[in-house]
Amino acid sequence: MALRLLPFAPATMSRSLLSESLQFPRLARFLPITPIATRFLQPVSISLNIPSLLSDLWDSVLRAVPKKKTSHMKKRHRQMAGKALKDVKSLNKCPGCGQIKRAHLLCPNCVKDIKESWRTLDMA
Repeated sequence: MALRLLPFAPATMSRSLLSESLQFPRLARFLPITPIATRFLQPVSISLNIPSLLSDLWDSVLRAVPKKKTSHMKKRHRQMAGKALKDVKSLNKCPGCGQIKRAHLLCPNCVKDIKESWRTLDMA
C-alpha cells in the first residue's frame, strides 16, 4: 500500500498503516518518521474511488467477450481457408521448346504438343 502526503491525517493512524504496509513492524521502527511527516501521511486507497474503478473494469470485460457462439460454417471456412502460397524458386528452361518450366517436371507446352500429335495419329 503506497502512502501519500495529505493534510490532517492522525499520526497514530499513519504509523500503524506504515508498519502494516511494510509487513515488517521492526523496519517501521528504523524509518525516520517525524511528528510533522506522520501528520501528513494518509493511505492512497482511502482517496481512490473503488466502485467506479470496478464498474469501468466490468464494462471493458463485458465488451471483450463474444456475444454469440461461432457457427460451424464459420469455423470450417476459417479452417479450410486458402493457405499462403510460397514462391517457386526451382525454375528451369525447357531444353525442347525453351519455355520456362519447373525443375524435375515435364514442360506443360511440350506435353500439350505431344498429346495433340498423338490425337492426330489416333484419328488418322
